[in-house]
Amino acid sequence: MLKILVILSFLNVWAVDQAATPFSNPQQETTYKNLIEELRCVVCQNQSLADSNASLAQDLRNEVRSMVQQGKNEQQVTNFLVERYGDFVLYRPPLKSTTYLLWLGPIALLFIAFLSGLYFIRRQPKTASTLSADEQAQLNNILNNKEKL
Repeated sequence: MLKILVILSFLNVWAVDQAATPFSNPQQETTYKNLIEELRCVVCQNQSLADSNASLAQDLRNEVRSMVQQGKNEQQVTNFLVERYGDFVLYRPPLKSTTYLLWLGPIALLFIAFLSGLYFIRRQPKTASTLSADEQAQLNNILNNKEKL
């Protein structure tokens, strides 16, 4: 049983383009590959169209393939998919009013974490690092007695 689990853990899963019709020229194939790597699967959310095995991803790959074979460029295909699915379909959405939180949110969270850290560090009680003369004498006496043992 353990051997089977080990073997299965080394298997990788790749999405297979089921409608792999050849392109008329290498430029179209390059455009297609660039697009499916840069576009996000709207079902899987964190996979590109090239990596996703979802049926919608296959449909989108077919749509992208069809549009590229019709001679549309990357921008035209991207615009079509953004109109249909919104900026979410892009791995790198443009900076605009609807995506400010997406772009600036991580920076704001880091800033808040930094300020919180400073606040809690400064709020720690300060400990006295100096001993009175009596305390120093007691400490020396304890240390001297310990050395004699």
